[in-house]
Amino acid sequence: MGFHDRLQTALEKKFFKGNSTRKSRYLAYVIVNVFLMLGLFYILLNNVAYDWTGQLYPAGSGFNLSTPLDTMIPFVPEMVIFYLYLFYPMVILTMIYFAFIEYKKGYALGWSLVAINAIAVLVYIVFPVSTFWYRQELLAHPLVGNFWANQVYNVFANDTSFNCFPSLHAAVSTICFYTWFRYAKVKPSKTSKISAVAALIIAGGVILSTLFIKQHYIADEIAGIALAAIIGKLLFDRLWQVPKLPVAAA
Repeated sequence: MGFHDRLQTALEKKFFKGNSTRKSRYLAYVIVNVFLMLGLFYILLNNVAYDWTGQLYPAGSGFNLSTPLDTMIPFVPEMVIFYLYLFYPMVILTMIYFAFIEYKKGYALGWSLVAINAIAVLVYIVFPVSTFWYRQELLAHPLVGNFWANQVYNVFANDTSFNCFPSLHAAVSTICFYTWFRYAKVKPSKTSKISAVAALIIAGGVILSTLFIKQHYIADEIAGIALAAIIGKLLFDRLWQVPKLPVAAA
């Protein structure tokens, strides 16, 4: 019996007196998914740990990974639409769908998100990459009255200039797309295929947006995509193949 099976059994014994019904199985899966996605990934790693690592180093320090190609990329504040207004809804909807609807597949997504963020936090501690210099240049010559530019400036004000390498926007977008891609192959309906294509478009836009609003360097995006790809192959694929647990009649 694997870890996942043992965890489900333990939850059933604790909360459902060992009664293995369809409802108890569903609730056990959902509890695990919510714990992984909300408790570990979002609250502990993406907020507490992320904010902590962002305060470890003083402003103006850290590594500058800018290349000539980075400097050629213009500041396009409208791309914040992908960074803020499409990224978060995609991630939230993906987590909700696979936590509560396709809940047996949510286990793979949940652990992948946790692993991606945990690895990123460890890298942030020992390899602080900062976009401080980009921000100083942009804020020295602000686009007055530009709504989208103001959204970017708000991001700068509320987000540390560290925690860049690897890009979590890139990594999380990539693993969310990969989840929908794998799901569309398992259940190749029109809806699942449209969802996978939409996730691909949004993920691509998010990755580009981090460069056009000067939140990241190209190296950050490459590292984020590579991290998601590695976790996808080594962890996600393995957990995605976890056999369905037997469900007793209700």
